[in-house]
Amino acid sequence: MDSKRRLTHQALGRDVDHVPSIGGWIGGAGVLASLAGISLEAYLADPYHSAIRAHKAIGVDAMVGLIYHQHADQIRSGAVEEHRFVGIEPEAILTYAATLPDTEKEILASFDTAAVDAQLRQYFADARRDWLGMEPIANFWDLGGHFPLYHQFGYVAFLSACALYPEAVGKIWWVRSLHSREKAKILAKLYRDLDLVPLLFCGEDLCNNQGPMVSPEFLRQQYFPTVKMILSPLVEQQVRIVCHCDGDVRLLIDDMLACGFSGLQGFQFELGIDPYQIRDKRPTVGEHLLFFTGLSVTCELPFGTPHDVRAGIDWCHHWTDGGRGLFVFPSNVTGVEVPPENIRAGYAHCQTLRVTGARASSRPPWPWGHRSATAGLKV
Repeated sequence: MDSKRRLTHQALGRDVDHVPSIGGWIGGAGVLASLAGISLEAYLADPYHSAIRAHKAIGVDAMVGLIYHQHADQIRSGAVEEHRFVGIEPEAILTYAATLPDTEKEILASFDTAAVDAQLRQYFADARRDWLGMEPIANFWDLGGHFPLYHQFGYVAFLSACALYPEAVGKIWWVRSLHSREKAKILAKLYRDLDLVPLLFCGEDLCNNQGPMVSPEFLRQQYFPTVKMILSPLVEQQVRIVCHCDGDVRLLIDDMLACGFSGLQGFQFELGIDPYQIRDKRPTVGEHLLFFTGLSVTCELPFGTPHDVRAGIDWCHHWTDGGRGLFVFPSNVTGVEVPPENIRAGYAHCQTLRVTGARASSRPPWPWGHRSATAGLKV
């Protein structure tokens, strides 16, 4: 079975030969060079193609939007640093919202359908040209909502405005979401035209390790309706949409599914997230949830051994009823501290796991759980 068929069948709940895998989120120039089997100097001479070569070498079936480090000392791909927003008050958001159009007609007047269609087609054409046979999984963050206004205003001003000026924040989300909805309409058509794997990965960080960053009720009033609006054209086409889940997302999972997400990605199990309580929730599209998970960037990958990494994947294989709907993928971008052998072990292991769909009566705990407790992490 080739990768495209494996991915598509797993997304649609059909038989596959083994659990599929997804890459694109491996960090560290040295790590990627090692995985590619080349020197750091050779990697730095062409980071983009070297990162692709690294993923091909470890046998991934597909990639989301490729993140790759371009400098030997690079440790992150992006960060919001609050000191850059000193002096910005929440009233800046109120003022900005007042400058935006008030009607859908005015907002959509600036949307260029032909240009967006061309950009999307070019993205997939480039991926199919460059990615050495690994399938592109659609991964467009603007289709999962526009929550993080902190990129523009900083955390303090944004979070304060959510409390002080909720309608202004909601207006900004709504205005930006209208363009995203139109983009989603175009992408929905491209799944047919380009014969894409029927998956989309998106969704913004709504939670930290303590739970939602803002009131869930505020999100239900102002934010989630805009996400549902964006995703609706894709839901109508039965695309399986997988939501990024950083932090303690337990209070918001039902809301995510109500928006049209039919899969979840990530999970920080060290925060007490219990997948046995999540796996039977019903998605809008498909009979069962999909899960992009298995490789923890906070536990097994950086601090464990290849045996620990395989054990973590085996546990995910167990609670997904023998791998049903499971795609092995990191919980976030792997760090420079992750041993390459752990990444190799994880991606190699999923190729040995059959998908049975059989539910076991036992509920084994997270294999790393005792170590998190010993380290003082919340479990």
